[in-house]
Amino acid sequence: MIFAVTTPVPQTFQNQTDEIPIVMTGINDPIAAGLVDSLEKPGGNISGSSDQYLLDEHLKLMLAIDPNIETLGMIYTSSEDNAQVEAENVKEIAESLGLKVEMTIIASTLDMQMAAENLSSKVDAIYVGSDNAFESLLDATDRMNIAVYPSVDIMVQQGGLAAIAINQADLGTEAARVGILKY
Repeated sequence: MIFAVTTPVPQTFQNQTDEIPIVMTGINDPIAAGLVDSLEKPGGNISGSSDQYLLDEHLKLMLAIDPNIETLGMIYTSSEDNAQVEAENVKEIAESLGLKVEMTIIASTLDMQMAAENLSSKVDAIYVGSDNAFESLLDATDRMNIAVYPSVDIMVQQGGLAAIAINQADLGTEAARVGILKY
């Protein structure tokens, strides 16, 4: 059995074997990433857990905390397939709530600091998906006094303002349970 965390890892193994069971976790949208047919019936040799969560509730919490937010920023890495899907979902929900959305795409987390500094001057708050180098983002947003609303619970402990978020330890436990029960 292969235990694969984050989107690129199970994708790599998917291209190498269709016989060894692959248990995935930390993948926002395994369907869009081409890993499974559906969450209920994944098909093939891949199963596990998704870190998809209630984006609409998360954004509503952000607006409840600060109803003056008009423009929401988001930074995501182009190397993470699910990051683009998550960004598009956030944009759709944010716009339905009357927010303008400013997206910044970076090639790697090494670009985070500069991107965060540029984005912070254009937005009222920043949404952080689960694929970014969070601490370098906080360095820039703290200087600009911009609130950051992360998608992972531990990021609140590291300095994010608030979240309705995923718990990565729970996701790993769930993926292990799926792997044990299925294989």
